[in-house]
Amino acid sequence: MRSLFLVLFCCLASICYAQDHLTAAGYFKEIKAVGLQQPVWHLPLYGPMLLVDPQTRHVFANEADGGGHLTPAGEGVYTGTLPGDVIIANTAITWQGKSWSVIIWPLPTDKEDRLCLMVHESFHRIQDSLGLPAHSPSADHLATMEGRIYFLLELQALKAALNKPVDQRKTDLQNAMVFREKRKQLFPNTFANERILEMNEGLAEYTGVILGRSTANIPGYLSNIIDSTAGRSTIIRSFVYVSGPIYGYLLYQRQRDWTEKVDSLSDFPALIAKYYQLSVPKLPTETQLVSIANRYNGTAITAAEKVKETARLEKVKVYVERFTQQRTLKLKLMKPNVGFNPSNMFDLGAHGTVYPTAEVKDKWGKLTVASNGMLMKDWKVITLSAEGLTTQDNVIQGSGWKIVLEDHWKLLKEDDQHFILQQF
Repeated sequence: MRSLFLVLFCCLASICYAQDHLTAAGYFKEIKAVGLQQPVWHLPLYGPMLLVDPQTRHVFANEADGGGHLTPAGEGVYTGTLPGDVIIANTAITWQGKSWSVIIWPLPTDKEDRLCLMVHESFHRIQDSLGLPAHSPSADHLATMEGRIYFLLELQALKAALNKPVDQRKTDLQNAMVFREKRKQLFPNTFANERILEMNEGLAEYTGVILGRSTANIPGYLSNIIDSTAGRSTIIRSFVYVSGPIYGYLLYQRQRDWTEKVDSLSDFPALIAKYYQLSVPKLPTETQLVSIANRYNGTAITAAEKVKETARLEKVKVYVERFTQQRTLKLKLMKPNVGFNPSNMFDLGAHGTVYPTAEVKDKWGKLTVASNGMLMKDWKVITLSAEGLTTQDNVIQGSGWKIVLEDHWKLLKEDDQHFILQQF
């Protein structure tokens, strides 16, 4: 009987694998159809791509690698197992002498969501060649109550503009830039990170939306993501998945080839001002600002954000205690490769940014954070809670995280409260 069950299990596994193989082949055909010849960038978007199951590390690729890890499986698909030292995330990597787009398997079942994702990561693969190098700061001020309020007001002004004919958008666009200028005044030290991220993730997401979604569906999609942003617990990095496609689409409707002259120093408000012939706004008085805000549901937005601020400050208290008052392990970053979820990051002010889940590969080994988070400061130091710390051979574990050490690295106890990793 056990032999029969084993045969049935193997047959079912083979059927599932064959189905996944054909599904992957279909996905590659989808991205190839839109990625080879497209009007957004002067380089082909279609290229080396890895679809990776994070549990098994099994990979479907659209071409062979340079090291023999992938073998032909038919239908233009190559399969194999991604080595353990490669961080798995929706991203772009250099592996075996090639630049690859990496997508986590399974992909979205909705075709437009799937194409948007594949196109987004394809942009990241070629962005250096486009003169748009990747930079990944976080706009920490968007964790504050005022930062969120003025960003949400900006979005509502942009939504009003989207709902009007192209030649009737000037007032709403001007008001959107007023709310943006207010953030610049309030947060001069971190405001520039908005522009930096928009010229990285924002352009990637715009590319995904404009090529991956049907023209008829784009306005409704943009309206939906605007309305859903207020419900997000954190937007310090994920805000660009909203502002990027919205500003990009507004520019597209005015000047379809606007991306031809974009570089890493470009700025969405400046581009809007140029193509819609707007003047740079001056900040109005506080009374005038309230009046403008009320045109875009400002009273309700402010009231809702005041309630959220109480919950945010409670969360700050928990994290500060965990990472500054309890036992901790500090990891120095030397040549890090980091995979993380941009939608759940949490700003902790001068202490750094909390990543609730993440994977980090560095000279000392590989860190996997499944829960309770890690604190990262300036991409130089990671702090982990050392409560419940255990070690066995080359594995160190804490509450919600695990480190697999490389050879010649060990855990060192500095004092009763602090641990570090040391090379020997």
